[in-house]
Amino acid sequence: MSKYRILFVALAALTLPACNQAAEDPKAVADRYWQNLQAGNISEAEKLVTINSRQALPAQAERMASITQLDNGEARTIVSTSITRTNPDTDYRQTESFDTVLVLQQGEWKVDLNSTHIPPSPTEREEELQQLKQELSESMQENIESMDDAMTQGMEMLNEALEEGSKEMGDSLLHMMNELNRSMQDAVEKMKERREQQMQQQQESPQAPQPDPRKGEGMI
Repeated sequence: MSKYRILFVALAALTLPACNQAAEDPKAVADRYWQNLQAGNISEAEKLVTINSRQALPAQAERMASITQLDNGEARTIVSTSITRTNPDTDYRQTESFDTVLVLQQGEWKVDLNSTHIPPSPTEREEELQQLKQELSESMQENIESMDDAMTQGMEMLNEALEEGSKEMGDSLLHMMNELNRSMQDAVEKMKERREQQMQQQQESPQAPQPDPRKGEGMI
């Protein structure tokens, strides 16, 4: 069995009225709304709009003026779904919500898996974070190498300036320039040491064991 127990809770996005009369098919309502809007029957379209969103109707009617053909496609509905993962070893619980999308096909509601996505498990999320960490490390590595090249070039130019101008410089100014040169050299050496330590740590870090399907690891 999976290490994480999963509990699904689904709440219908469309609520049934308290009366005995069955609600009209959602696709039929959508079709009548768009047809009325396209025909300019704003008053009829308004009857099919929720009260708290009627202020947006004029803007939609104006946009419909430039539409010559409308295809409402398949009837669709959305069910709000909650997923709770529980680790029995640590009592850790994680609840996330997502939408279950259903499409009406041949008179029956079917779950559309192309539009319904379960949130990734903690293991998958850790792998994504690890990949992001590696990409950031590589980016920093490239930046450090660029800084190394720039500082090395700067030191070479500084050495040339010191050699050419040492006779004309005062003792205090010459001493200050030499100190600056040594500081830049030390900074480059420290950056190289840190880069080598990072590379060594990455090589020595143990790889995470792959989940064993026979024990139910890595499964939902």
